[in-house]
Amino acid sequence: MTWRVPLLVGALATAVALVLQNVIRDTWQIRTLPERLMEWLLLFVPLDLFERGLQQFGADAKELALDGIFIGMAVLLLGIGALALRRGWSSWRLLGLGLGLWLLAMLVLMPLTGAGLFASALLVSPVLTNAAYLVVFLGYASVLVGGRLLQQPRRPVVAAASSERRALLAGLVGALAALGVARVAGRDGGLVASTLPLAVAPTPAPPTPAAQATTSTSTTTTTTTTTTTAPAAPANAAPTQAAPASTPTAEPLPIPAPPKPLVRDKDGALTAAGRPKGELAPPITANDNFYIVTKNAVADPVLDAATWRLVVDGEVNQPVQIDYRTLRALPAVEITKTLECISNFTAACNLTSFGCDLLSTAQWKGARLSDVLALAGGLKPGVVALAFLSTDEFSAALPPSVADDPETLIVYEMNGEPLPREHGFPARLLVPGRYGMKNPKWLAGIRPMAQDYEGWYEQRNWNKDGIVKTMARIDVPLDGAELRPGPQRIAGIAYAGDRGIQQVEFSADGGQTWQSARLLEPMADKDTSVRWEGSFDLSPGGTAVLVVRATDGSGEVQTETFSLPQPDGASGRDSISVRAA
Repeated sequence: MTWRVPLLVGALATAVALVLQNVIRDTWQIRTLPERLMEWLLLFVPLDLFERGLQQFGADAKELALDGIFIGMAVLLLGIGALALRRGWSSWRLLGLGLGLWLLAMLVLMPLTGAGLFASALLVSPVLTNAAYLVVFLGYASVLVGGRLLQQPRRPVVAAASSERRALLAGLVGALAALGVARVAGRDGGLVASTLPLAVAPTPAPPTPAAQATTSTSTTTTTTTTTTTAPAAPANAAPTQAAPASTPTAEPLPIPAPPKPLVRDKDGALTAAGRPKGELAPPITANDNFYIVTKNAVADPVLDAATWRLVVDGEVNQPVQIDYRTLRALPAVEITKTLECISNFTAACNLTSFGCDLLSTAQWKGARLSDVLALAGGLKPGVVALAFLSTDEFSAALPPSVADDPETLIVYEMNGEPLPREHGFPARLLVPGRYGMKNPKWLAGIRPMAQDYEGWYEQRNWNKDGIVKTMARIDVPLDGAELRPGPQRIAGIAYAGDRGIQQVEFSADGGQTWQSARLLEPMADKDTSVRWEGSFDLSPGGTAVLVVRATDGSGEVQTETFSLPQPDGASGRDSISVRAA
């Protein structure tokens, strides 16, 4: 063959492989190889270089990076296929090429990107993943074989030609068979089916007259944390006898709305809270306006409550799996909590599109982590880390002490509705005082460990603890606004995690003098932001440089030293300027 025909056939085979990758991504949520390679390569990009790239190229750099990986894979497949055809490989050798590329993916690329040999470390079924990728590479090889056969000179059927036709048939049959296996393995969502026993929630004891009176009284007061049954068992409780299975409820399982469309790039998506500029944020953020952060560059998991399981294994006394109904049958706790992304800015908010708005507050409902661990008999002695594993291969590590906090929850409702898909349906973790990266979505596993564990962010050299820093933000007035001379309102929010806010101060002269702001309402719970306001005078023809600082519950004043979010979270004091019209 000349080079033209091999290149054309190689291009067609490459296009088929890339399309098939996207098909299995859309059908079974199996991540493409470029996605996997992109996340792996980010492990080796220094944070300062990454930040310079963002500052120089903006969002275009991210889109180009993901496209570059796809193009690189396309060029590689095209080159391999064209070279094999140019050298006159037989159809059986071309079929072997497809199988070889599949083995390369399963034996090298999967372990390299954290999925294990033959995708054995994934929460998605290894059988499904292997079969789906076999479809991709057998489809690629079959196109190469078909292109070779079409270029054969017309001649009577001989043994060699018949053998090559059999090779094409074998490739097509193999791809269809792999597709059939994938359909069977993925019929229930494709998640790994655990062999662990299914946990049974303890049967709640009937309330005593005193408890009924307490409940009746509590309904007349405002509260952010309520329980409906007995107190939770500690995380290190001894194994208990499982209660008899209760009669299944006929209540239908929730089906949340489809996920919101997001603008994604190679790092996933960052969507700021939906707050009109120049307006004070509300105390509770509506679900549609809550900020969204995801690492997934193509799509997030779409899970079914009926087939979802939370596997609790590792250093526990009785490893179990927990279904959605059992999770909801545990004592329910309702809290108000603020979440802040570690990528959020606290100063120089105009440096990025999301600025200082990767922060939102909602009312949540779920089960205590300690109650969930109690279903597994509690922790064994010597546990030093809790690994939280998500369906999208995200993970987070936390110390076992977080289970002692009664507001560390596995939540399934947000603002009175089923947890939205983009926020982790069916369940996510909420832990007080930590950035959002320590509150993983689409939770699928909890694994107490006797050794240290590095989560997804820690593997990329971000802060290990993720403790929220104290911040304050000016919402009103708008930066750069022209205002009528005279008294003016200044307002915003402040947040310090579970340390709380003791005081907020603002300055109208660039930080030379400070005034105390008024808190608009008490903290709704121990880990929530607060809203504040004050007033200042704007002289005719004058300019005011407004600055804000907060003091947390421990008495520590927010630092004025500016830093970018990577790797410990941003710092610095928000400052804007306004002038008289």
